[in-house]
Amino acid sequence: MSTDELQATFEQTDSGEHNYILREICEQLAGIRAILSAGHEASEAMRAQAQVVLEAHQQSAQEYIQQVDQPEPPDFFPFISIPEGTTVRDLPEGGRLFTLADGVLVRANADSSIVSIGLDASVVVLEPARGGVVTLSDGRELTLHPSMLIATHEAAGIEGLPVDIDPVLVAEGRYRIDLPDSLRLDLNHKARMVTVSNPDGTIDILGISRIEGVGEKVTVRLLAGGSKGFTCSESGHGGLIQSDGTIHLSLKGGQDLVIHFSDTTEQDADGTGYNDEPCAFVCERRDS
Repeated sequence: MSTDELQATFEQTDSGEHNYILREICEQLAGIRAILSAGHEASEAMRAQAQVVLEAHQQSAQEYIQQVDQPEPPDFFPFISIPEGTTVRDLPEGGRLFTLADGVLVRANADSSIVSIGLDASVVVLEPARGGVVTLSDGRELTLHPSMLIATHEAAGIEGLPVDIDPVLVAEGRYRIDLPDSLRLDLNHKARMVTVSNPDGTIDILGISRIEGVGEKVTVRLLAGGSKGFTCSESGHGGLIQSDGTIHLSLKGGQDLVIHFSDTTEQDADGTGYNDEPCAFVCERRDS
């Protein structure tokens, strides 16, 4: 029975002097009920706050566990990965020293050169092959990080490139240059040659020993001093090749490039000597 019902009952059954006392009791009970109700509501509010705090602590604990269970990936730079058991040490003068499990050392210098030091203390300079792979003397391969394959204009031997375009080292002495409008240059220092791949699929092969168009006609003219001028009929490129192999290339898009090659000569096909004979050049049209 509620306090209001109890009070109504008192009023119906007692109209005497005890009525005042009963009313007072009812009022006191009502006050107690209000206090109990307020206490219950406060308790529920505290329980809700405690639940929020508990959930926040649980989330923080879960995040901490995830950080502990998932450590930062190891840093093998300038390599993507290294053989298991290899230790890495940063060098005071820059660069890093990798000690393989069998004691072979691989040193990546601050100037981006890489050498291996064998167990017999022999030092071998490691040159990247196609795909950025360097091979140790025992045949083990390490893959370089892509950023290590970015070369300077000077290293690639080319002048006139936009400052925001970098040659990519694809193999020893070979560079790829991606230009706007899907135009690509491939430089081969050993062959002293540049290959121009055009958006329409035609290819221009330009070098002191070979001038050729694949899918388009390349006109060649002899100039004074042994230089050779060339004009590509479809792509619109032109320029000249000096007797020392230096290529002056004017692209249809307006870029004027100068390509210098290092002072090396190609070996004969039989590998027994060097070819110092004058090189003939080929001028022909091939269907793509």
